[in-house]
Amino acid sequence: MTRRQTFWAAYAVGFAVTSLIAVFAFYMLNQTVPQRVNWQALQLTTLQGEPVSIDRYKGRVVLLNVWATWCKPCIEEMPSMDRLQQLHPDKIAVVTVSDEEMEKLLKFRSRQTYAFTYLKANSPLANQQLTVFPTTYILDPAGEIKEIYLGGQTWDSDKMQRKLLKYY
Repeated sequence: MTRRQTFWAAYAVGFAVTSLIAVFAFYMLNQTVPQRVNWQALQLTTLQGEPVSIDRYKGRVVLLNVWATWCKPCIEEMPSMDRLQQLHPDKIAVVTVSDEEMEKLLKFRSRQTYAFTYLKANSPLANQQLTVFPTTYILDPAGEIKEIYLGGQTWDSDKMQRKLLKYY
């Protein structure tokens, strides 16, 4: 076998192994995200401390985003979430949920003028296996989970708006 053939054979094997690892990693990441969440068990409140239920948003498509103030992809996707909320205020409710301390959330909120809703989980998100940030659940107007997105998205893109509005 020539050097060139050896190189390309090694390259092909390396590519195949890397591809298998990537597929396995993606599969395992999807397994860590719960397909069902007991939102009531999280004891959600507004940032003013008032109890709130996800049922409050029934009748609209809900983009329920699980995030943290330290999560860079979470913060990077917020402007597009805000634009989406402003484009479809009667059809889509953008709601963010974090279990961080109220002071941190209030400080973050004071620096941001986003139109979407911030909620605090008073029970740890990890109790519901919500440990991958950002994770976004798309709920139909009846409150059923229709899609789950891992990682930051461009929520106000035309393609994403069409996908979300098909549930309205």
